[in-house]
Amino acid sequence: MPALKPIFPPMNTGPQSVFAKKDGFKMILNNNFSPSSWLLAAAAVQGVITWLFPTVLSFLPALFILGYRVLDMVLIIYGFRQNRYMDGTVGRKTTAQIPDEDGNFGDKPSNATVVVLLLGLRTNHPLGIFYPGFQKINSYFVDMMKDLESNREDYGYLTTSSWISSSDRAAGSELLNIYYFRSMDGLLKFAHNPSHSAGVNWWNKTIKEHRDISIMHEVYEAEPGHWENIYENYWPASFASTKYPVKNQTADEKDTAPQQWVNGMVDAATGSLNSSMKRMRRFPSRH
Repeated sequence: MPALKPIFPPMNTGPQSVFAKKDGFKMILNNNFSPSSWLLAAAAVQGVITWLFPTVLSFLPALFILGYRVLDMVLIIYGFRQNRYMDGTVGRKTTAQIPDEDGNFGDKPSNATVVVLLLGLRTNHPLGIFYPGFQKINSYFVDMMKDLESNREDYGYLTTSSWISSSDRAAGSELLNIYYFRSMDGLLKFAHNPSHSAGVNWWNKTIKEHRDISIMHEVYEAEPGHWENIYENYWPASFASTKYPVKNQTADEKDTAPQQWVNGMVDAATGSLNSSMKRMRRFPSRH
C-alpha cells in the first residue's frame, strides 16, 4: 500500500485559536432571538428614521445595501466575480488522518485512537445568552478553552468545532462543541484539572438555581481501525482542521523553529482510501 499523501505542506503557524473567529458570536447572537423579532426590531428602527427624516432619502441606505448584495450575487452566479464562498475548499476527495512525530502518515489509515467529546449547552431563559447564569457558565467555558489551547500537547487535545442545532427550536437553539483528543487519558487529565473542576463544582453547587440551563456531554473512544471520515470539495473543518506538531525536517543549528505543524488532510482518491471499509482497514475475506 503506497504512503498516504498529505494535501498541505508543513507550515510554521500553529492551530488558530477559537477566540480568533469573530463570526461565531454573531451567529449565536442572531440565533438568540426569533427571526420575527429581528424583523420587528429592524422595522422599528426604519420607522424611527423615517419619522425623524420624512423624505425618500431615509429609505436609500437599505435599498442601496440590498441592491449591492443582489448585484454581487448575480455577478458571482454568471462568473464575473470570483466565488468567495469557495475560498479554502479542496477540490478533491480527502480524508483526515494522524501523522507521526516526523510528519509522515505512513501507509495505514485510521492508525491511532481518537476520543470525541460532545458538549451541549442551551439556555431556556427569555434573555437567552444575556441571562446572568448563562454568562457565568460561559466564563468557565472560556477558561477551559484557554487551558486546552495552552496545554494542547499535555492533554492530547486536537481540535474543536462548534455548532448551532438546526433540529431544535427556531431561536435560543442548543449550542454544541465537539472536541477531539488523542486518548481517554488525556481527556481525563483535562477533566481533573482546575479549569474544568472549577466549572463543574460551581454547576453542582448552583444547579437547583439554574433549572433554565441545560447542559450535557457524551464521550466516545474509537480505537485504531474503528473510525473513518471523508470530505469531498470540503475545507479543513471538524476533525480535518487538526494541525499536528511535527519535527521540522529542514531545521539546522541556526533555525529558530525546530517544530512545524501538519494538517491531517490526505488525498483519498487512491484505491486504498476510496471506500469506508478500506479507510478502516477492513477488507472482505476471500474464500
